[in-house]
Amino acid sequence: MNAIYDRLKEAREKAGYETAADAAGAFGWPYPTYAAHENGSRGFRAETAQRYAKAFRVTAHWLLYGDENIDRVEDGEPAPSNAALVPVYDVAASAGNGTVVEYEAEIYSLAFPPDYLKKLTSSSPTNLAIISVKGDSMDPTLVDDDVVLLDTSKTNLSFDGLFVIRFDDALHVKRVGRSAKPGHVTIISDNTAFRDIEASKGDLNVVGKVLWYGRKV
Repeated sequence: MNAIYDRLKEAREKAGYETAADAAGAFGWPYPTYAAHENGSRGFRAETAQRYAKAFRVTAHWLLYGDENIDRVEDGEPAPSNAALVPVYDVAASAGNGTVVEYEAEIYSLAFPPDYLKKLTSSSPTNLAIISVKGDSMDPTLVDDDVVLLDTSKTNLSFDGLFVIRFDDALHVKRVGRSAKPGHVTIISDNTAFRDIEASKGDLNVVGKVLWYGRKV
């Protein structure tokens, strides 16, 4: 199977859904749209591939390009039945000069106790994501290879905390402050070696707010 629609069908079948209608019904997708994607009569973009990959527990990279195994995202023992699974994406937000991103592929999930997540956010686990940090512009708050938990439902700038933003076609993790210039904000690095950047609000896309970080010891 070499075509993207063939891989979509394979992923659906391996996930245990006998028909396209079964999968569409289970995930609330419009059946005509999903069926057209699976039978090849209609193409789909990377954003849609991410949604299908997450549902069928494969990577978006495999679904799009077919050059890796169809292994399940999670390895080892199954997560506890009451665990909240948060997807980890194969993408880094730059704490530096920016990381260019074409799409994000889910590589596995991390299990969190639901009560712990409730202390961090009232959002559903489906709105959460984990990505890594590259660079030193947010040092000492965040350092290279830290991982951060995002709430992707929090896309309104509140001028407190850290945000992952798309700016100049790159992904950044930064603070965002007010600007004296109307219609603009200030993109702030915690590392004083990096200068602040004035940016038009229209040039920013807020991916989500950082809720938590993890670090190697």
